[in-house]
Amino acid sequence: MELALLRHAEPRRGTDEAERRDPGLSATGREQAERLAGHLANERWHALYSSPQRRALETAELLAARLGLPVRLEDGLAEFDRGAVYLHFEDVLAAKDERLAAFMREDFSAYGTDAATIRRTAKTTLDAIVAAHPGQRVAVVTHGTVINAYVGSLLGIERLVFHHPAYTGITRLKISRKGVANLYSLNEGTHLRTPQPPIASAQEA
Repeated sequence: MELALLRHAEPRRGTDEAERRDPGLSATGREQAERLAGHLANERWHALYSSPQRRALETAELLAARLGLPVRLEDGLAEFDRGAVYLHFEDVLAAKDERLAAFMREDFSAYGTDAATIRRTAKTTLDAIVAAHPGQRVAVVTHGTVINAYVGSLLGIERLVFHHPAYTGITRLKISRKGVANLYSLNEGTHLRTPQPPIASAQEA
């Protein structure tokens, strides 16, 4: 089967407590998700799964409209920060926040979890999705740490977080019925590139 792991689009910066804890998509995020949907609509998909967190679900809903598939929610696809205030990684990185240092040393104690639990949950959830769709092509909208955890477990990477997926970045795997996985792409982002005008018109050429 073929599995596409998709990071959610950019979340908006909430103005109240509830929004900060479970933000939906920003205007830029909706544009990213629309571009992702248009890109994936050129391929055939059999199922679409999503994390229940709004930033993932709203991304998946835009995909569902283009792919003609229902969104299947899976709690195991949620990010470790579920229920906590969402931190825009780019903001934390720019500010050299202590929370970034904790993240880089894989200290998730502030969220009541640990790297082993995050990896185990991601692998158990995604292995079950793979097993349910032999020979099919499945898209999964989830979060950066979930993608890292699952792909890292398949590649034998010890660190939980070994790369930073872009918003709507696509990671593709082919997984055999025996569970042998091949990584075909990591963090694809061609759908986000702005088309460039031609250097010269046909008449000028």
